[in-house]
Amino acid sequence: MVAGLSVVGAARAADMPTPAPRGNSIDNLDASQTVVAEQMLSFMDDLEQRFFAAARKFNGSDTAETRVFDYDNAHYEVQVVRGNVIEKGGLMKTYAKTAIKPYVPEPLWQRYVEVDLHPKTPLVGQLHATLTCSFQVSGKSIVAGYMDYTPAVWIDEDVIYIKSAVDRHFAAHNRDVDRERRMLQQKSHKDILRASCAGVAFFPPTLALTAENLDFVTATHTTIFNAYLDILEMRLDQPYAAADVAEQEGMRRRWLEDHLFHDPVTRKMVPYEVWSFADQAPTVMF
Repeated sequence: MVAGLSVVGAARAADMPTPAPRGNSIDNLDASQTVVAEQMLSFMDDLEQRFFAAARKFNGSDTAETRVFDYDNAHYEVQVVRGNVIEKGGLMKTYAKTAIKPYVPEPLWQRYVEVDLHPKTPLVGQLHATLTCSFQVSGKSIVAGYMDYTPAVWIDEDVIYIKSAVDRHFAAHNRDVDRERRMLQQKSHKDILRASCAGVAFFPPTLALTAENLDFVTATHTTIFNAYLDILEMRLDQPYAAADVAEQEGMRRRWLEDHLFHDPVTRKMVPYEVWSFADQAPTVMF
């Protein structure tokens, strides 16, 4: 499944064993925390399987390029698939080794996962769905995520389909979906990027990392992922025009500009070589 591997970061001598970084070692946790951490790891494994299943279904291949980026403060593993339907798909798994101020407090144990899909057809836009959780040295814990659909050609039916799936999920669990959509209403996301705001953003404020909250947030991630694949399958063979491709080019350009000028995480925390490989579109036209 892995087509290539590159490693970025300081090399360590093979004969010098090093302890697992604090943000990576589950041994730092007590029994109840370990159960929740293993729940997150299980979700990440499941998401990886679903990501590559989608690649096989739509592209006919799950061959991926893998790059590992190892820094003093964080470790990133990114897998990217390419094809004729999902033109580029990225799956990123991360853990922080130290505090990365002001966004990541000193971790006992931390995980982050992100999936991005860029279809070939301009009738379907981009999926960007993230999820992070951590137990912190301070004794606090969080589970958070940012999950939304950014159309290329805006199709009301598709935006409503994703929004309705999320609304039903929240209603079934007696949760306030409006609370988790407030962050999506910021100008950079809603008006400049022109995202759908059909998804949710679980911060701020974040939820405490409990088994119940993690189950709900991971299920939300899965709900949006599945709804997105539904509309991709529905629009897959529909014809489109040159004007539709121009809309896609505009959306992809705005997504890059969002990362360069508006998103504080990509501007101040995650290195360019990581986020550009993981979630940027395969082409950006100016």
